[in-house]
Amino acid sequence: MTSPPPRPRARCADSSRRSALKLGSLGLFGTAALPRFLQLAAQAAEGGKSKPVESVLLFEHYGAPSHIDTWDPKPDAPDTIRGEFGPIETSLPGYRVTEIMPRIARLCDRFCMVHTMSHKIFNHNPGTYQSITGNGNIRDVVQVANGPTDWPAYGSVMAKYRGPRGDVPPFVSLPHVAFDQVYKCPGQWGGLLGNEYDPFFITRDPNDAKFAVNDFDLPAELDPNRLADRRRLLDCVDRATRRIDEIALREQLDNNYARAFDLLTSPDLKKAFDLSQEPAALRDRYGRNKVGQSLLLARRLIESGVRFVTCFSGSSPGDPFGWDTHGDNFTRLKNKLMPFDDQGFSALIEDMEQRGLFESTLVIWAGEFGRKPQIAEKGPTFVSAGGRDHWPSCYTIAFAGGGVKRGFRLGKSDVIGAFPGDEPTEPSDIAATLYWAMGIDPHATRIHDQFGRPQPLSEGRVLTE
Repeated sequence: MTSPPPRPRARCADSSRRSALKLGSLGLFGTAALPRFLQLAAQAAEGGKSKPVESVLLFEHYGAPSHIDTWDPKPDAPDTIRGEFGPIETSLPGYRVTEIMPRIARLCDRFCMVHTMSHKIFNHNPGTYQSITGNGNIRDVVQVANGPTDWPAYGSVMAKYRGPRGDVPPFVSLPHVAFDQVYKCPGQWGGLLGNEYDPFFITRDPNDAKFAVNDFDLPAELDPNRLADRRRLLDCVDRATRRIDEIALREQLDNNYARAFDLLTSPDLKKAFDLSQEPAALRDRYGRNKVGQSLLLARRLIESGVRFVTCFSGSSPGDPFGWDTHGDNFTRLKNKLMPFDDQGFSALIEDMEQRGLFESTLVIWAGEFGRKPQIAEKGPTFVSAGGRDHWPSCYTIAFAGGGVKRGFRLGKSDVIGAFPGDEPTEPSDIAATLYWAMGIDPHATRIHDQFGRPQPLSEGRVLTE
Protein backbone atom coordinates (compact mmCIF):
# COMPACT_ATOMS: atom_id res chain seq x y z
CA MET A 1 0.00 0.00 0.00
CA THR A 2 1.46 3.36 -0.98
CA SER A 3 1.87 6.07 1.62
CA PRO A 4 -0.66 8.90 1.62
CA PRO A 5 0.55 12.34 0.47
CA PRO A 6 1.95 14.68 3.16
CA ARG A 7 -0.72 16.57 5.03
CA PRO A 8 -0.49 20.02 6.60
CA ARG A 9 0.41 19.98 10.26
CA ALA A 10 -2.25 21.07 12.68
CA ARG A 11 -1.69 22.82 15.97
CA CYS A 12 -2.92 20.82 18.94
CA ALA A 13 -4.17 24.00 20.50
CA ASP A 14 -6.77 24.24 17.72
CA SER A 15 -8.50 21.07 18.87
CA SER A 16 -11.50 21.24 21.14
CA ARG A 17 -13.74 18.85 23.01
CA ARG A 18 -16.50 19.56 20.54
CA SER A 19 -14.23 18.75 17.60
CA ALA A 20 -13.17 15.52 19.24
CA LEU A 21 -16.79 14.51 19.78
CA LYS A 22 -17.56 15.21 16.14
CA LEU A 23 -14.57 13.14 15.14
CA GLY A 24 -15.86 10.18 17.09
CA SER A 25 -19.35 10.38 15.65
CA LEU A 26 -18.57 9.12 12.17
CA GLY A 27 -20.58 5.90 12.55
CA LEU A 28 -19.90 2.24 13.19
CA PHE A 29 -16.70 2.25 11.14
CA GLY A 30 -15.46 5.51 12.65
CA THR A 31 -11.89 6.71 12.88
CA ALA A 32 -11.09 4.73 16.03
CA ALA A 33 -12.11 1.14 15.27
CA LEU A 34 -11.93 1.01 11.49
CA PRO A 35 -8.20 1.70 10.94
CA ARG A 36 -7.27 -0.96 13.50
CA PHE A 37 -9.64 -3.35 11.71
CA LEU A 38 -8.09 -2.52 8.34
CA GLN A 39 -4.58 -2.91 9.70
CA LEU A 40 -5.21 -6.42 11.06
CA ALA A 41 -7.13 -7.48 7.97
CA ALA A 42 -4.22 -6.39 5.78
CA GLN A 43 -1.78 -8.36 7.92
CA ALA A 44 -3.98 -11.46 7.62
CA ALA A 45 -4.30 -11.16 3.86
CA GLU A 46 -0.52 -11.24 3.46
CA GLY A 47 -0.39 -14.73 4.94
CA GLY A 48 -3.45 -16.06 3.14
CA LYS A 49 -3.53 -19.29 1.19
CA SER A 50 -5.26 -20.20 -2.05
CA LYS A 51 -8.67 -18.61 -2.52
CA PRO A 52 -11.00 -21.02 -4.34
CA VAL A 53 -14.09 -19.40 -2.83
CA GLU A 54 -14.20 -15.62 -2.91
CA SER A 55 -17.36 -15.13 -0.85
CA VAL A 56 -19.97 -16.96 1.22
CA LEU A 57 -23.66 -16.30 1.79
CA LEU A 58 -25.07 -18.08 4.84
CA PHE A 59 -28.88 -18.12 4.87
CA GLU A 60 -29.49 -19.04 8.51
CA HIS A 61 -33.02 -20.05 9.59
CA TYR A 62 -33.24 -19.15 13.25
CA GLY A 63 -35.69 -21.28 15.19
CA ALA A 64 -34.85 -24.53 13.35
CA PRO A 65 -36.88 -25.61 10.29
CA SER A 66 -38.42 -29.06 10.14
CA HIS A 67 -36.29 -31.19 7.82
CA ILE A 68 -39.14 -33.69 7.38
CA ASP A 69 -41.47 -30.93 6.16
CA THR A 70 -38.93 -29.44 3.74
CA TRP A 71 -35.82 -31.16 2.33
CA ASP A 72 -36.26 -34.70 3.68
CA PRO A 73 -39.90 -35.86 3.47
CA LYS A 74 -40.91 -39.29 4.73
CA PRO A 75 -44.04 -40.18 2.74
CA ASP A 76 -43.94 -43.84 3.79
CA ALA A 77 -43.78 -43.09 7.52
CA PRO A 78 -46.92 -43.17 9.73
CA ASP A 79 -49.13 -40.09 9.46
CA THR A 80 -48.06 -39.08 12.98
CA ILE A 81 -44.60 -38.51 11.52
CA ARG A 82 -44.90 -37.70 7.81
CA GLY A 83 -47.21 -34.74 8.42
CA GLU A 84 -49.61 -32.93 6.12
CA PHE A 85 -47.34 -32.23 3.16
CA GLY A 86 -46.92 -34.58 0.25
CA PRO A 87 -43.65 -34.98 -1.70
CA ILE A 88 -43.08 -33.53 -5.17
CA GLU A 89 -40.51 -34.38 -7.83
CA THR A 90 -37.52 -32.11 -8.31
CA SER A 91 -35.06 -31.32 -11.09
CA LEU A 92 -32.77 -33.92 -9.51
CA PRO A 93 -33.96 -37.37 -10.63
CA GLY A 94 -35.01 -39.58 -7.75
CA TYR A 95 -35.05 -36.77 -5.20
CA ARG A 96 -38.20 -35.24 -3.74
CA VAL A 97 -38.97 -32.34 -1.43
CA THR A 98 -42.30 -31.36 0.06
CA GLU A 99 -45.02 -29.61 -1.89
CA ILE A 100 -44.46 -26.28 -0.11
CA MET A 101 -41.15 -25.84 -1.99
CA PRO A 102 -42.22 -25.79 -5.68
CA ARG A 103 -39.70 -23.19 -6.86
CA ILE A 104 -36.77 -24.63 -4.95
CA ALA A 105 -37.76 -28.06 -6.31
CA ARG A 106 -37.01 -26.86 -9.84
CA LEU A 107 -33.44 -26.00 -8.80
CA CYS A 108 -32.43 -29.05 -6.77
CA ASP A 109 -30.03 -30.20 -9.47
CA ARG A 110 -27.88 -27.23 -8.41
CA PHE A 111 -27.69 -28.22 -4.74
CA CYS A 112 -25.70 -30.54 -2.53
CA MET A 113 -27.93 -31.70 0.33
CA VAL A 114 -26.43 -33.02 3.57
CA HIS A 115 -29.12 -35.16 5.24
CA THR A 116 -27.04 -36.48 8.13
CA MET A 117 -26.43 -33.36 10.20
CA SER A 118 -26.36 -34.27 13.89
CA HIS A 119 -25.31 -32.90 17.28
CA LYS A 120 -26.54 -32.90 20.88
CA ILE A 121 -27.56 -29.31 21.61
CA PHE A 122 -31.32 -28.79 22.02
CA ASN A 123 -31.59 -25.05 22.73
CA HIS A 124 -31.64 -22.15 20.27
CA ASN A 125 -28.89 -19.90 21.62
CA PRO A 126 -26.18 -22.56 21.93
CA GLY A 127 -27.50 -24.33 18.82
CA THR A 128 -27.16 -21.16 16.74
CA TYR A 129 -23.71 -20.57 18.22
CA GLN A 130 -22.66 -23.99 16.99
CA SER A 131 -24.31 -23.49 13.60
CA ILE A 132 -22.55 -20.21 12.77
CA THR A 133 -19.14 -21.01 14.32
CA GLY A 134 -18.80 -24.79 13.98
CA ASN A 135 -17.75 -24.94 17.64
CA GLY A 136 -19.90 -26.90 20.09
CA ASN A 137 -17.97 -26.10 23.26
CA ILE A 138 -20.86 -24.35 24.98
CA ARG A 139 -23.43 -25.13 27.68
CA ASP A 140 -26.74 -26.45 26.40
CA VAL A 141 -29.05 -24.12 28.31
CA VAL A 142 -31.81 -21.80 27.14
CA GLN A 143 -30.13 -18.53 28.02
CA VAL A 144 -26.53 -18.20 26.84
CA ALA A 145 -25.11 -14.70 26.52
CA ASN A 146 -22.46 -13.61 24.04
CA GLY A 147 -19.02 -12.51 25.19
CA PRO A 148 -15.42 -11.80 24.13
CA THR A 149 -14.31 -15.40 24.73
CA ASP A 150 -16.80 -16.84 22.22
CA TRP A 151 -15.53 -18.72 19.22
CA PRO A 152 -15.60 -16.35 16.22
CA ALA A 153 -18.29 -16.37 13.56
CA TYR A 154 -17.40 -17.85 10.18
CA GLY A 155 -17.50 -14.36 8.69
CA SER A 156 -15.06 -13.05 11.30
CA VAL A 157 -12.58 -15.78 10.43
CA MET A 158 -12.88 -14.92 6.75
CA ALA A 159 -12.44 -11.23 7.56
CA LYS A 160 -9.20 -11.99 9.38
CA TYR A 161 -7.63 -14.52 7.05
CA ARG A 162 -8.95 -13.31 3.71
CA GLY A 163 -9.36 -9.60 4.40
CA PRO A 164 -11.56 -7.01 2.69
CA ARG A 165 -12.00 -6.54 -1.05
CA GLY A 166 -12.17 -2.89 -2.02
CA ASP A 167 -14.01 -0.25 -0.03
CA VAL A 168 -16.59 -2.53 1.60
CA PRO A 169 -16.54 -4.33 4.95
CA PRO A 170 -15.60 -8.00 4.61
CA PHE A 171 -18.38 -9.31 6.90
CA VAL A 172 -22.01 -8.16 7.00
CA SER A 173 -24.91 -9.60 9.01
CA LEU A 174 -28.57 -8.76 8.34
CA PRO A 175 -31.45 -7.98 8.80
CA HIS A 176 -31.39 -8.31 12.59
CA VAL A 177 -29.37 -9.72 15.49
CA ALA A 178 -30.56 -13.19 16.53
CA PHE A 179 -31.57 -13.51 20.18
CA ASP A 180 -33.52 -15.65 22.65
CA GLN A 181 -35.58 -13.60 25.11
CA VAL A 182 -33.07 -11.11 26.57
CA TYR A 183 -29.84 -12.75 25.36
CA LYS A 184 -28.25 -12.23 21.97
CA CYS A 185 -27.08 -15.50 20.49
CA PRO A 186 -23.33 -15.94 20.93
CA GLY A 187 -21.17 -16.54 17.90
CA GLN A 188 -22.38 -13.57 15.83
CA TRP A 189 -19.24 -11.52 16.55
CA GLY A 190 -15.45 -11.69 16.33
CA GLY A 191 -15.18 -13.25 19.80
CA LEU A 192 -11.66 -14.48 20.45
CA LEU A 193 -10.37 -12.74 17.33
CA GLY A 194 -11.39 -9.35 18.72
CA ASN A 195 -14.08 -6.83 17.87
CA GLU A 196 -12.05 -5.67 14.86
CA TYR A 197 -13.66 -8.63 13.13
CA ASP A 198 -17.24 -8.04 14.20
CA PRO A 199 -19.68 -7.86 11.30
CA PHE A 200 -21.27 -4.70 10.06
CA PHE A 201 -24.84 -5.21 11.27
CA ILE A 202 -27.80 -4.08 9.21
CA THR A 203 -30.76 -4.08 11.60
CA ARG A 204 -33.40 -2.54 9.38
CA ASP A 205 -36.00 -4.20 7.18
CA PRO A 206 -34.82 -3.90 3.55
CA ASN A 207 -38.45 -4.13 2.45
CA ASP A 208 -39.31 -0.93 4.27
CA ALA A 209 -39.97 1.93 1.84
CA LYS A 210 -37.69 4.12 3.96
CA PHE A 211 -34.90 1.56 4.18
CA ALA A 212 -31.45 3.13 4.23
CA VAL A 213 -28.09 2.32 5.78
CA ASN A 214 -26.69 5.52 7.27
CA ASP A 215 -23.75 4.24 9.29
CA PHE A 216 -21.37 5.37 6.57
CA ASP A 217 -22.95 8.81 6.19
CA LEU A 218 -21.12 11.81 7.58
CA PRO A 219 -22.92 13.94 10.18
CA ALA A 220 -24.96 16.63 8.46
CA GLU A 221 -22.75 19.40 9.85
CA LEU A 222 -19.55 17.69 8.63
CA ASP A 223 -18.92 18.56 5.00
CA PRO A 224 -16.63 16.10 3.14
CA ASN A 225 -14.28 19.02 2.44
CA ARG A 226 -13.72 19.33 6.17
CA LEU A 227 -12.50 15.76 6.60
CA ALA A 228 -8.92 16.98 6.27
CA ASP A 229 -9.41 19.02 9.45
CA ARG A 230 -10.58 15.94 11.31
CA ARG A 231 -7.63 13.96 10.02
CA ARG A 232 -5.23 16.66 11.23
CA LEU A 233 -6.92 16.61 14.61
CA LEU A 234 -6.40 12.87 14.74
CA ASP A 235 -2.74 13.32 13.83
CA CYS A 236 -2.44 15.72 16.73
CA VAL A 237 -3.88 13.18 19.15
CA ASP A 238 -1.59 10.51 17.77
CA ARG A 239 1.53 12.65 18.19
CA ALA A 240 0.60 13.31 21.79
CA THR A 241 0.13 9.66 22.72
CA ARG A 242 2.49 7.54 20.61
CA ARG A 243 6.03 6.71 21.61
CA ILE A 244 8.99 7.31 19.33
CA ASP A 245 9.60 3.58 18.92
CA GLU A 246 6.15 3.12 17.34
CA ILE A 247 6.99 4.99 14.14
CA ALA A 248 6.61 1.92 11.93
CA LEU A 249 3.20 1.11 13.39
CA ARG A 250 2.14 4.74 13.00
CA GLU A 251 2.99 4.67 9.31
CA GLN A 252 0.85 1.54 8.87
CA LEU A 253 -2.00 3.10 10.81
CA ASP A 254 -1.75 6.24 8.70
CA ASN A 255 -2.40 4.10 5.64
CA ASN A 256 -5.40 2.53 7.34
CA TYR A 257 -6.75 5.90 8.42
CA ALA A 258 -6.58 6.95 4.79
CA ARG A 259 -8.63 3.89 3.84
CA ALA A 260 -11.04 4.61 6.69
CA PHE A 261 -11.81 8.03 5.28
CA ASP A 262 -12.11 6.52 1.82
CA LEU A 263 -14.81 4.21 3.18
CA LEU A 264 -16.69 7.05 4.78
CA THR A 265 -16.99 8.84 1.46
CA SER A 266 -17.12 5.86 -0.91
CA PRO A 267 -19.94 6.15 -3.47
CA ASP A 268 -19.52 2.44 -4.25
CA LEU A 269 -20.30 1.53 -0.66
CA LYS A 270 -23.50 3.55 -0.57
CA LYS A 271 -24.49 2.09 -3.92
CA ALA A 272 -24.17 -1.45 -2.58
CA PHE A 273 -26.90 -0.75 -0.02
CA ASP A 274 -29.20 1.03 -2.46
CA LEU A 275 -31.94 -1.45 -3.43
CA SER A 276 -33.61 1.19 -5.60
CA GLN A 277 -30.87 0.41 -8.15
CA GLU A 278 -32.55 -2.94 -8.82
CA PRO A 279 -35.30 -3.31 -11.46
CA ALA A 280 -38.79 -3.48 -10.00
CA ALA A 281 -39.40 -6.81 -11.73
CA LEU A 282 -36.37 -8.38 -10.04
CA ARG A 283 -37.42 -7.06 -6.64
CA ASP A 284 -40.83 -8.59 -7.26
CA ARG A 285 -39.20 -11.88 -8.18
CA TYR A 286 -37.38 -12.00 -4.85
CA GLY A 287 -40.58 -11.03 -3.04
CA ARG A 288 -41.60 -7.74 -1.53
CA ASN A 289 -41.05 -8.93 2.03
CA LYS A 290 -38.28 -8.94 4.62
CA VAL A 291 -36.83 -12.31 3.58
CA GLY A 292 -36.87 -11.64 -0.15
CA GLN A 293 -35.39 -8.16 0.01
CA SER A 294 -32.77 -9.27 2.56
CA LEU A 295 -31.60 -11.95 0.14
CA LEU A 296 -31.52 -9.43 -2.69
CA LEU A 297 -29.46 -7.07 -0.55
CA ALA A 298 -27.16 -9.96 0.36
CA ARG A 299 -26.56 -10.61 -3.34
CA ARG A 300 -25.75 -6.94 -3.91
CA LEU A 301 -23.25 -7.03 -1.06
CA ILE A 302 -21.58 -10.16 -2.42
CA GLU A 303 -21.41 -8.53 -5.84
CA SER A 304 -19.85 -5.39 -4.35
CA GLY A 305 -17.02 -7.40 -2.78
CA VAL A 306 -18.25 -8.37 0.71
CA ARG A 307 -16.56 -11.63 1.65
CA PHE A 308 -19.18 -13.11 3.97
CA VAL A 309 -22.86 -12.29 4.45
CA THR A 310 -25.03 -13.88 7.13
CA CYS A 311 -28.72 -13.44 6.32
CA PHE A 312 -31.04 -14.48 9.14
CA SER A 313 -34.60 -15.62 8.56
CA GLY A 314 -36.31 -15.23 11.92
CA SER A 315 -34.95 -13.16 14.79
CA SER A 316 -36.04 -15.06 17.90
CA PRO A 317 -38.16 -18.02 19.07
CA GLY A 318 -41.09 -15.66 19.55
CA ASP A 319 -40.86 -14.19 16.06
CA PRO A 320 -44.13 -14.97 14.18
CA PHE A 321 -41.96 -15.27 11.06
CA GLY A 322 -39.39 -17.44 12.83
CA TRP A 323 -38.97 -21.20 12.46
CA ASP A 324 -39.60 -22.37 16.04
CA THR A 325 -42.81 -24.24 15.21
CA HIS A 326 -43.73 -25.79 18.56
CA GLY A 327 -47.35 -25.21 17.66
CA ASP A 328 -49.33 -25.08 14.42
CA ASN A 329 -46.28 -26.29 12.51
CA PHE A 330 -48.01 -27.04 9.22
CA THR A 331 -50.10 -23.88 8.92
CA ARG A 332 -47.13 -21.69 9.74
CA LEU A 333 -44.84 -23.44 7.30
CA LYS A 334 -47.42 -23.40 4.50
CA ASN A 335 -48.77 -19.87 4.92
CA LYS A 336 -46.16 -17.75 6.70
CA LEU A 337 -42.69 -19.20 6.33
CA MET A 338 -42.01 -21.30 3.26
CA PRO A 339 -43.78 -19.09 0.68
CA PHE A 340 -41.30 -16.26 1.34
CA ASP A 341 -38.40 -18.69 1.61
CA ASP A 342 -39.27 -20.63 -1.55
CA GLN A 343 -39.66 -17.46 -3.58
CA GLY A 344 -36.66 -15.54 -2.24
CA PHE A 345 -34.13 -18.36 -2.11
CA SER A 346 -34.98 -19.67 -5.58
CA ALA A 347 -34.68 -16.12 -6.94
CA LEU A 348 -31.28 -15.77 -5.27
CA ILE A 349 -29.93 -18.96 -6.85
CA GLU A 350 -31.19 -18.05 -10.32
CA ASP A 351 -29.98 -14.46 -10.02
CA MET A 352 -26.49 -15.38 -8.84
CA GLU A 353 -26.17 -17.99 -11.55
CA GLN A 354 -27.19 -15.52 -14.25
CA ARG A 355 -24.72 -12.92 -12.96
CA GLY A 356 -21.78 -15.29 -12.94
CA LEU A 357 -21.46 -15.24 -9.13
CA PHE A 358 -22.35 -18.86 -8.55
CA GLU A 359 -18.98 -20.55 -8.90
CA SER A 360 -17.05 -18.03 -6.80
CA THR A 361 -19.71 -17.83 -4.08
CA LEU A 362 -20.72 -20.59 -1.69
CA VAL A 363 -24.39 -20.38 -0.66
CA ILE A 364 -25.60 -22.27 2.42
CA TRP A 365 -29.22 -22.93 3.53
CA ALA A 366 -29.11 -23.90 7.21
CA GLY A 367 -30.70 -23.89 10.66
CA GLU A 368 -29.44 -24.72 14.15
CA PHE A 369 -31.13 -28.16 14.25
CA GLY A 370 -34.21 -29.98 12.96
CA ARG A 371 -37.63 -30.81 14.38
CA LYS A 372 -38.79 -33.95 16.10
CA PRO A 373 -40.29 -36.60 13.78
CA GLN A 374 -43.25 -37.26 16.07
CA ILE A 375 -45.99 -34.62 15.75
CA ALA A 376 -47.20 -33.39 19.12
CA GLU A 377 -50.78 -34.01 20.23
CA LYS A 378 -51.19 -31.77 23.26
CA GLY A 379 -47.99 -30.82 24.92
CA PRO A 380 -46.57 -31.72 27.44
CA THR A 381 -45.03 -28.28 27.99
CA PHE A 382 -44.61 -25.61 25.35
CA VAL A 383 -45.24 -28.00 22.44
CA SER A 384 -48.87 -27.81 21.46
CA ALA A 385 -51.05 -29.86 19.15
CA GLY A 386 -49.73 -30.00 15.61
CA GLY A 387 -46.27 -28.79 16.59
CA ARG A 388 -42.83 -30.34 16.38
CA ASP A 389 -40.26 -30.09 19.17
CA HIS A 390 -36.52 -29.41 18.82
CA TRP A 391 -34.49 -32.26 17.33
CA PRO A 392 -30.68 -31.98 16.89
CA SER A 393 -30.11 -35.70 16.25
CA CYS A 394 -30.81 -35.40 12.52
CA TYR A 395 -31.50 -32.56 10.10
CA THR A 396 -30.62 -31.23 6.64
CA ILE A 397 -28.62 -28.32 5.29
CA ALA A 398 -28.06 -27.48 1.61
CA PHE A 399 -25.13 -26.01 -0.32
CA ALA A 400 -24.94 -24.43 -3.76
CA GLY A 401 -22.21 -22.81 -5.86
CA GLY A 402 -18.63 -22.47 -4.65
CA GLY A 403 -17.45 -25.61 -6.43
CA VAL A 404 -19.68 -28.09 -4.53
CA LYS A 405 -21.07 -31.05 -6.45
CA ARG A 406 -24.32 -30.21 -8.20
CA GLY A 407 -27.22 -32.55 -7.64
CA PHE A 408 -25.42 -34.48 -4.89
CA ARG A 409 -26.85 -35.97 -1.71
CA LEU A 410 -24.47 -36.66 1.16
CA GLY A 411 -25.87 -39.39 3.39
CA LYS A 412 -29.40 -40.43 4.24
CA SER A 413 -31.52 -40.22 7.34
CA ASP A 414 -33.33 -43.27 8.70
CA VAL A 415 -36.89 -44.22 7.72
CA ILE A 416 -38.51 -41.59 9.96
CA GLY A 417 -35.84 -38.89 9.86
CA ALA A 418 -34.87 -39.38 13.50
CA PHE A 419 -31.21 -40.30 13.10
CA PRO A 420 -28.56 -40.45 10.36
CA GLY A 421 -28.79 -43.68 8.40
CA ASP A 422 -25.03 -43.66 7.94
CA GLU A 423 -22.08 -41.68 9.30
CA PRO A 424 -23.34 -38.47 10.96
CA THR A 425 -22.09 -35.07 9.83
CA GLU A 426 -21.34 -32.64 12.64
CA PRO A 427 -21.19 -28.83 12.62
CA SER A 428 -17.43 -29.07 13.12
CA ASP A 429 -17.25 -30.95 9.80
CA ILE A 430 -19.13 -28.11 8.11
CA ALA A 431 -16.70 -25.61 9.66
CA ALA A 432 -13.66 -27.54 8.43
CA THR A 433 -15.13 -27.86 4.96
CA LEU A 434 -16.13 -24.20 4.83
CA TYR A 435 -12.67 -22.99 5.82
CA TRP A 436 -11.05 -25.42 3.38
CA ALA A 437 -13.27 -24.05 0.60
CA MET A 438 -12.20 -20.53 1.57
CA GLY A 439 -8.53 -21.47 1.22
CA ILE A 440 -7.92 -21.51 4.98
CA ASP A 441 -6.39 -24.65 6.50
CA PRO A 442 -8.86 -25.52 9.31
CA HIS A 443 -6.40 -27.69 11.24
CA ALA A 444 -3.11 -25.84 10.84
CA THR A 445 -4.60 -22.37 11.37
CA ARG A 446 -4.83 -21.70 15.09
CA ILE A 447 -6.29 -19.01 17.29
CA HIS A 448 -5.73 -18.52 21.01
CA ASP A 449 -8.48 -19.22 23.51
CA GLN A 450 -9.16 -17.17 26.65
CA PHE A 451 -6.31 -18.99 28.42
CA GLY A 452 -3.81 -18.23 25.67
CA ARG A 453 -3.75 -21.79 24.38
CA PRO A 454 -3.53 -22.24 20.58
CA GLN A 455 -6.54 -24.05 19.16
CA PRO A 456 -7.25 -25.20 15.58
CA LEU A 457 -10.04 -23.37 13.79
CA SER A 458 -11.83 -26.69 13.53
CA GLU A 459 -11.23 -30.29 14.56
CA GLY A 460 -13.83 -31.56 12.09
CA ARG A 461 -13.20 -33.50 8.90
CA VAL A 462 -13.19 -31.84 5.50
CA LEU A 463 -16.08 -33.21 3.44
CA THR A 464 -14.10 -33.57 0.23
CA GLU A 465 -16.74 -35.95 -1.11
